[in-house]
Amino acid sequence: MIKLYNELRRNETEEAINGTGESTGLANKNPSSLPLSVFSLLICFTGLVGNGALFILLRFKVKRNQFILYVINLTVADFIYLVGLSIWMLYMFCSLNGLKSSKIVMKHLAQISDLFYNFGFNTGIYLLTVIGLERCFAVLYPLWYQCHRPKNLALYISTALWLLSALVTGLELFICDGEKHYLLQGSENCTNVYFFTSALYVIVVLIMLWSSVTLLLDIDKAPQHCHSPKLYIIIIASITIFLVSVVPSRILGLLLYFNILSEKKYLVSIFFITSISSAINCSANPYIYIVVSKWGGKKSLKRSLKYMLENIFKEPTESQTMATTPM
Repeated sequence: MIKLYNELRRNETEEAINGTGESTGLANKNPSSLPLSVFSLLICFTGLVGNGALFILLRFKVKRNQFILYVINLTVADFIYLVGLSIWMLYMFCSLNGLKSSKIVMKHLAQISDLFYNFGFNTGIYLLTVIGLERCFAVLYPLWYQCHRPKNLALYISTALWLLSALVTGLELFICDGEKHYLLQGSENCTNVYFFTSALYVIVVLIMLWSSVTLLLDIDKAPQHCHSPKLYIIIIASITIFLVSVVPSRILGLLLYFNILSEKKYLVSIFFITSISSAINCSANPYIYIVVSKWGGKKSLKRSLKYMLENIFKEPTESQTMATTPM
């Protein structure tokens, strides 16, 4: 999505600023740009509120374990992504309503939004992948998971994923940014970076698919006291939303980069499709947790959200303890 940002920025710079400083760029020519930017901002606001509230609850109210540590990191990553997208969408909204800005302001806003967007998005998909993968290890190798898993494994893995995301984001921003027009193939270095990130993305998607199928098959097979079925539902729902909302938009980006889809008239539509789908993906998780935690009959309605989240995100060794905890 960074390259879509850059392409819109170039078009707004080259076409949108004429002798009088008035905007006539691609986004301004599209009549759906204003309502779509408003819709994107609403989704971002909803996601920022949800992720912010969830972070406060998990960080300060809920008893933490290794799995909750992953969820906290995922919440932070989604929040960072939504901040980046909100910055750019707010700028587009103001621009579409007649705000005049210089090339320097536009460049800095694009760089800031690119940094937040890519860093948060990359970290989020890596964390979501590890969440599904680790839960699969709990299913396939329960003895190792309960007895031999390192105590601070979640902390080490989360730190490594943030560093990996910083590396990938740095490669995208400092090697590809400003290379060549997005609708043309970039330099050899940028193409190599794009192949690397695309290969990494394919690996992530394959792991997500495998973990989803594994968890889905295990829901009905293992005794209920051995795992939290609601947790499996949450993981599968989060991965499904990611695969449905984000994967198609990334494929569109691939088609654009290699000039398979090169019509400029599609660029604004693709930009908003990728923005809205990614915003939905990063905004959905807190509300999935709430809906699934409250799902389960009248008894669950009497319990606090804090207790229900602790019950959902419990480790296998905590199951019996949580089951006997009074309301």
